[in-house]
Amino acid sequence: MFKYKGVQCPYCHKEFEPTDEILICPDCGAPYHRDCVRQSGGCVLTELHEKGQSWQPPQPAADSRPESERIYDGMAPLRCSRCGTVNPPDRLFCEVCGNPLNRQGDEISETPNQAESSQQPFHQMAYNPYTTPFGGLSPDEEIDGVPVHDLAIYVGENTHYFLPKFKEFKTSKKIATWNWPAFFLDFYYLIYRKMWGAGIIVLILSLILSAPSTLITLESMAMMVDENASILATLNIDANKLVLLANLFSFLSLGLKLALATTANRLYSDKVFRDVKKLRAGQSEAPDYSTRLSAKGGTSKLAVIIAVAATMILSMAASALITSLLLQIGF
Repeated sequence: MFKYKGVQCPYCHKEFEPTDEILICPDCGAPYHRDCVRQSGGCVLTELHEKGQSWQPPQPAADSRPESERIYDGMAPLRCSRCGTVNPPDRLFCEVCGNPLNRQGDEISETPNQAESSQQPFHQMAYNPYTTPFGGLSPDEEIDGVPVHDLAIYVGENTHYFLPKFKEFKTSKKIATWNWPAFFLDFYYLIYRKMWGAGIIVLILSLILSAPSTLITLESMAMMVDENASILATLNIDANKLVLLANLFSFLSLGLKLALATTANRLYSDKVFRDVKKLRAGQSEAPDYSTRLSAKGGTSKLAVIIAVAATMILSMAASALITSLLLQIGF
């Protein structure tokens, strides 16, 4: 169901349509058309920001009771003042960006001034829709049938970077975008983002491509200890041919890094949508749905530590394997 039906944009005063791209002010939660944000340069409801109040949608009927006699619904959803996410009523912090949520008491019996001060948000942030956790997208918007809100919970870190790219992939069919962390960290980056299958494949290829260089390094270390202790001579391996092979594999390794850097975002997008859609099938109404999304997605620092240790062990094993193969082919 379209959430902003009958609601007007505070800037152009036109009612929102289901097809509109809506941005949310992180300070007060007011919705805007994307073009209106660009034209206005920010939220026009500055009086709400000054008072520390939140934007409220139009109500069917006003409550005629005095402020001091109004009872606030403690089971109502809580909207984050930073990213606009609507959170369950029992949350203390936003489940997407971690911002402390503005909580009201079950009943307000203080004076109006006290009531107003109790409604001030804990945290304020400069309005910039392009650096919010949703990357300028509305949390209620859907990409390929999946709410942006769900994608943000799954991704966890750097949602402002990934969510616009996810939308770009789905709307323009674009495949290649550059990812610097993937270029420098290669398979460690894939493992960090829990792309286990791709990470293991790239790890194996990297070990194979680095084996000749590793063998040359071992040869240099052995010669430093004893000039006559040549590993290559013992194994009857031509040192010049091994250097040529190492250079060739270095170029192939660079090609692998370039390929990974240009496809990592697309690979991650495919994984995110595949996993989220699978979790949404029959579980989107479950009380722990958000917890499941967060646990399935996010990042894994522990896996990276394990990968580093495994790489050191497998590197030696790969060198031994390559040495055996070279001996068999009479290299």
